[in-house]
Amino acid sequence: MSINASENHFFDTECSCPCGKTRFQVETKPILRFFCHCKICQQLYGKGFSDVNVVRTKHVLLPENGIEFSTYRAPPALQRGLCAHCQKPVIGLLTSLPGLKLAFIAGENFSKQEQLPAPLGHVFYHRKQANCDDGLPKIEGYLRSEWQISKWLLPRLIK
Repeated sequence: MSINASENHFFDTECSCPCGKTRFQVETKPILRFFCHCKICQQLYGKGFSDVNVVRTKHVLLPENGIEFSTYRAPPALQRGLCAHCQKPVIGLLTSLPGLKLAFIAGENFSKQEQLPAPLGHVFYHRKQANCDDGLPKIEGYLRSEWQISKWLLPRLIK
């Protein structure tokens, strides 16, 4: 599957799955970063939460093969892509509205992690495995978490 980047920005980094066999490019800085404590992320990442970075898919160039996509809950839901080799998360894809396609990429998959934006908070915190004392907002509940992600995301999409 190929998602072609149409513009080249100051941020250009290579990303990969944990084993390094599935590589892809992100050509713009993520517009949003947060920590997700949902059960799906806990299961896929094998830890208490995931470090989620959101980018428009037009700024992502994926390989033609090496990623296996699945949906873990009813639509609208992320199409979560796992590396065909290590079965670890590579990228999540979401089409929420016509023309609005987003990629969700774990912070650990970026080669230039120091250039990622500061995280805005924690969502699905009612599913936390341990407390996170980092001073960031903690959003509990499914609908409140979904709403908060939308509130963080919308102003960044209209810029």
